[in-house]
Amino acid sequence: MSEPQEVLSQLLSPPQAATLDATGRESWDSASAALKAALGSAPLFSEVAASLVMPDEITARFGDPHITVPLELSTDQDQTATAYLVLPTTIAAMYLDSQADNPEDEEQQTIVISSTVLGQVIQAMNTQVFGRSASGLVVAIDDISANTMPETLKGMDDPCMLLTGSLAGAKVLPVSLVLPGTFLDIMATAMDGAVGAAAPAAPASAAPVEESPAFSFELTQEDLEAAELLEVEPEPVMATIGGGSRSSSAPLPPPPPPRGPTPIGPAASRARFAPLPEQEPSGVRSGIDLLAGLQMNVSVELGRTELTVSEVLGLGPGSVIELDRLAGEPVDILVNDRLIARGEVVVVDENFGVRVVEVIRRGQDEERTG
Repeated sequence: MSEPQEVLSQLLSPPQAATLDATGRESWDSASAALKAALGSAPLFSEVAASLVMPDEITARFGDPHITVPLELSTDQDQTATAYLVLPTTIAAMYLDSQADNPEDEEQQTIVISSTVLGQVIQAMNTQVFGRSASGLVVAIDDISANTMPETLKGMDDPCMLLTGSLAGAKVLPVSLVLPGTFLDIMATAMDGAVGAAAPAAPASAAPVEESPAFSFELTQEDLEAAELLEVEPEPVMATIGGGSRSSSAPLPPPPPPRGPTPIGPAASRARFAPLPEQEPSGVRSGIDLLAGLQMNVSVELGRTELTVSEVLGLGPGSVIELDRLAGEPVDILVNDRLIARGEVVVVDENFGVRVVEVIRRGQDEERTG
């Protein structure tokens, strides 16, 4: 294993390597501040090492349970590339305080919490570092998955920098970053001349932290949110539903029109739902108090369909769109577009709501997305 800049110099030109080294250091300053705001303390990125690898050489490295976090880079010149942050599941669960008796629950909770925390980190990095790029550089988190890194590596043929290290604080979390040469090349070009420029004022929640002497490329990602939904309780959970992805406290718009244009007739009638009886709120809370105030986008999906362009153009007042779900079937409850539960539609006072009847475990949502 070598120093990161030595490996960068093997993949890129010396000026590009210097640009990325500086970008990495500034990115870590921003990430460290965001981690402090989310977790309560700023970790050091220690035991840093890098190596130049081909993807198929490191598949065996990821044989144990792990979480794969795709980091999607894009510019306004339509350049895109993906790097991968990999966390060992069991240690990440301890680090994020998401342990559970059931391994599937622990895995799902760790994915949600890591996505929440990394969402704050990448938002800070985009604002404070990548936002200075003249090429419109943005990094975002794609769908986080479990135990997929070996299969992902088999589909890659780009030489990569493997960056490893540990987030060290009260607890220690080993991390691995697989950074393809294309990803590094696009970032180096986009950040040329931007490193060292005055950064935008940091948000109050991301105060400056002492600089770590170590180099890190990036954690990253976009906003999942709120730890309350991680509590797998038998108690009913209420979520206000609307016509699109929105916060659970958002005002309720009118229901969207249904599928395939069909004139309203005797077969189409308005659904009626019984009011939901009031229930005592559960006093049980998650132990992840530091994340309890973060918000998540909750949406409820009644069903799906596909229409041709001509069918869409033919829609008008009175049209009915038939969905792929029978009346009375459970609806899907999604958190930041990730299926986490199914429920039944109820009425709370004068608003629609959803009573959770089933919590979805990992793998159960494949039939919905297939």
